[in-house]
Amino acid sequence: MKALVPVFVLLLVVAVAAAQEPNPASPDLFFSRTGELRGDARSPAIGAAAWRQALHDIRQAAPERRFLPDVEAVRRGAWERAREGFIPVAVLDERFPADAERGEVPLFAAAALHEHTYRGGAVRFVLDRERYITGGKEPDRVEIDFGDGLGFREVSFGRPEAVRYPDAGRKKIGLRAIAEDGAMRSASFFFTVRALETPLPHDTLFITATEPYLGQPGTGEAYVYLSDSNAVLTNPIVVIEGFDLDNTMNWDELYTLLNQEALVETLRADGYDAVVLNFTEATDYMQRNAYVVVELLEQIAGMIAPEQKLVLIGASMGGIVSRYALAWMESEAVDHRVRTFLSFDAPHKGANIPLGMQYWLDFFSDLSTEAEYLLGRLDTPAARQLLAYHHTDPPGATGEADSLRPAFQADLAAVGDWPLLPRRAAIINGSGQALDQGFAAGDPIIEYEYDGLLVDITGNVWAVPDGGSAMIFDGRIRIWPLSATTLQVTVSGTAPYDNAPGGYRASMAEMDSTEAPYGDIVALHPNHCFIPTVSSLALDSANLFFSPSGDPDLLDQTPFDAVYYPEENQEHVAITPESAQWFLGEVRMPVTSVAIAGGAAPSFLLLHGNRPNPFNPSTTISFELPAAGAVRLAVYDPAGRLVRVLLDGGLPAGAHTSRWNGLTTGGRPAPSGLYFCRLESGAFAAAKRMILIR
Repeated sequence: MKALVPVFVLLLVVAVAAAQEPNPASPDLFFSRTGELRGDARSPAIGAAAWRQALHDIRQAAPERRFLPDVEAVRRGAWERAREGFIPVAVLDERFPADAERGEVPLFAAAALHEHTYRGGAVRFVLDRERYITGGKEPDRVEIDFGDGLGFREVSFGRPEAVRYPDAGRKKIGLRAIAEDGAMRSASFFFTVRALETPLPHDTLFITATEPYLGQPGTGEAYVYLSDSNAVLTNPIVVIEGFDLDNTMNWDELYTLLNQEALVETLRADGYDAVVLNFTEATDYMQRNAYVVVELLEQIAGMIAPEQKLVLIGASMGGIVSRYALAWMESEAVDHRVRTFLSFDAPHKGANIPLGMQYWLDFFSDLSTEAEYLLGRLDTPAARQLLAYHHTDPPGATGEADSLRPAFQADLAAVGDWPLLPRRAAIINGSGQALDQGFAAGDPIIEYEYDGLLVDITGNVWAVPDGGSAMIFDGRIRIWPLSATTLQVTVSGTAPYDNAPGGYRASMAEMDSTEAPYGDIVALHPNHCFIPTVSSLALDSANLFFSPSGDPDLLDQTPFDAVYYPEENQEHVAITPESAQWFLGEVRMPVTSVAIAGGAAPSFLLLHGNRPNPFNPSTTISFELPAAGAVRLAVYDPAGRLVRVLLDGGLPAGAHTSRWNGLTTGGRPAPSGLYFCRLESGAFAAAKRMILIR
């Protein structure tokens, strides 16, 4: 399927086609502006993706130039530089093979390989020598106008250049390389100042998991941002990052995401300290990163007062990674100290990238370095564990998950599936009214067609059907008279993931904004469902259009003690004025209780726990009921297996006690170890840990 037209054939045909166009000097490849980057006034300003594509193109067209670095090696090096706090600038100063008649044409391109900053008042750009890529002689000097109003100034290789922008916004930066004889090549590129200043964390904890997965430990760094009222870590709220596609989200990005509606700063004003975990490889196996969470929680436990409890927020993938970590710790009798676990639009029952778009990336990946890269990210362990439907080669006849997904679910079940000790609450972005994404199952979502004299291209995408059979991708590249490559994918029996209610991503709109040298990629709809509502609420329903707001017994179908949902679909992990109040209410709640968004203020069910604890041979459990009603009090082991039902019947409102004598349902002595007492009354639930010592 992926044996597309060799590059030299493309060059030949495009050169012939270019002779019919007003700009005969352009040897463009598909999805590339390489031929326009001549180093003169006519060269367009580009971004990092176009720069990487130019490097890819010249490597393909001139494989004998073995000094040219691999695109992914450049990407990785730039990522490391960005993590050090620098904006890496790259230059490609080469000559591009056009055709036998014209020989080689100049190629000069520059870009910031990290394209934005949240610290526009103090940016550090750097042009490292290894990122000035040339097979010829280095220039006598390089000058850059950073778009800050100060004009061009000379820069030196490897020496950071401090730049201060007076305002936020998109900047056009100019770069020129000047030879000894005065000859000059120039380029321009875009850079975005998203904010002028972002507060720095007070400390950074470097985490290496003690527990490995598949023989290798995970790593990460946790940013500690203290409340103004605390000199040391005292009252932590721990936040676990989600699926960071290219691992470029560091403190600045995570702070900006979490401080929507001033949420972080409001909590700091309440006396809470933020601890934000950034995985080194966010797309690694979720089990491996879960053990990073375990190590972080154990480190925090050693830093705070013995009686201090935590709030843990897992955003997106971080919600299911946190769930695994907490369940594992309970199964191993490790005290995680978490009183409240908040799952923020997490994919407990799978995530969704339209299957047709996955095949679009696969089909065009040989011609577009960005399509190749994004396809590779979809093939990372975490993506394979999360996606409800994953592309296959050859394409399957229906939607199916990668084999890593059921394997992860089995591992999660083996550690208990859900933590029992903390209060569990879900805050989501999917519609509670079962609203779709603005299109129907099976509808077209991407239209890309170009019919030229010598080149025809098709790359059309449809949403997966709801049952039935339908085409989801139609791809074709025809270069007359040499060759044609086609791919058509039809599936049947799928669930309508693409248009389902849920937190959305604007993937189609992002494709629409991509400049293609042939034709125009058109998004017929901007967004698709990314985290279905039934997934983020972990609902016991196969119906993706289940309406939470219409079910009076909602909490009987979800493992959460509280659920919060908006009426309409929202962007994935967007914090709104409404959801900010949900977060604040859950964090500030001092006791275990239950609430449903939009309802009246909750009454509280209090489970005080047991005394003595540890105990032998018996212990007394005390609790309070806000109203008369049916009550069930039971004891479970760390794997979630029922040990003994202590109460199961009606009780009046008020204070109550129950005694456990350490015996199982069958009357046998329970062995020493960790147990949980779980109290349920109507929609209310609470759990506490107990330790039996024989």
